[in-house]
Amino acid sequence: MLRKSWVLFFILVLLLAGCGKAVEPPVASSIPSGEIFQIALPRLVIEVDSAGNPSVMGLSPAVLKRLGVDVSSMQVPAATVEQMTKANLQHIEIASVGDRVVMMVNGKPLPHLGWDQASLQRSLDLADTLKVQDPTTMALIKRVLPLVTRLGLDLVLRFPVQPGTAEIPVAETGAAKKIALSPTTDPASLIAKFEVKFDANGVPGIMGISGNDLAALGGGALGGLSPDMIANLQSGNIQNMELRMKPDGLHIYLNSDPLPVIIWDTKLLANAFEAYGQISPDSPILPVLQLFLPYLDRADVGILLHFPPGAGKDLIPAKMHE
Repeated sequence: MLRKSWVLFFILVLLLAGCGKAVEPPVASSIPSGEIFQIALPRLVIEVDSAGNPSVMGLSPAVLKRLGVDVSSMQVPAATVEQMTKANLQHIEIASVGDRVVMMVNGKPLPHLGWDQASLQRSLDLADTLKVQDPTTMALIKRVLPLVTRLGLDLVLRFPVQPGTAEIPVAETGAAKKIALSPTTDPASLIAKFEVKFDANGVPGIMGISGNDLAALGGGALGGLSPDMIANLQSGNIQNMELRMKPDGLHIYLNSDPLPVIIWDTKLLANAFEAYGQISPDSPILPVLQLFLPYLDRADVGILLHFPPGAGKDLIPAKMHE
């Protein structure tokens, strides 16, 4: 009965949300194996009242419960709702648009995550190598998560508006997919590029000076890698990793191949800072962020990490990306 109610509820939500509204498919319908898999759903709006109770497309928790759907697990803590209302953060939107997951606050886009099938698969392989989850769970995640790139989902969470405060409209439907970056072309405000080489014992070194040398000079030891971490990296033949900060985002490379990227530009970073300042005006790190934000989108930073190759493995060349 519960499963049947969930199916009916799902169909009802789709009909209510999609009536008269066009949806845009994220990518082509076929997958590499030739099978068809493509889902593009209309925007789903969840209204949260002052007590944190969610209503889906106008259906209250009581109505949903009569349909056999218990949304109590979706309840937002009342303190969080109060904080969002006080900060005038009226709505948060999360949209999966195929090659990105976009978040918008009060209709303004924030830095977000972008990928393609290859970079997403590499990130899953990395998580598997580092044993982020148990093997059974990880195997399931590796099968399911790539399907995210073929989903078109758009979820809006709306919070109560303070009395006397103007309502902020939600971004137009499809706006998340149309976000275009405008990275600055100004000269770099900060340049920092260096390489860190870890030896077989996990001890880091820079320019031939190891962490042990610094410790002997009283400069404090650099954080090293545990034997288990070295063993995991070698089992996956992970020999280098690069973090590259540029005007269009934070790029990460594994064995010189790209992983998913954190996308930003000047405007997206400013939107994130504004939202954080609204919700945490008394944060002790706010002045620090305010100090560094003007330089973040013009920072030219590169950190290249070298890990010891496993026995019998050929050396994988590593060169910092421009």
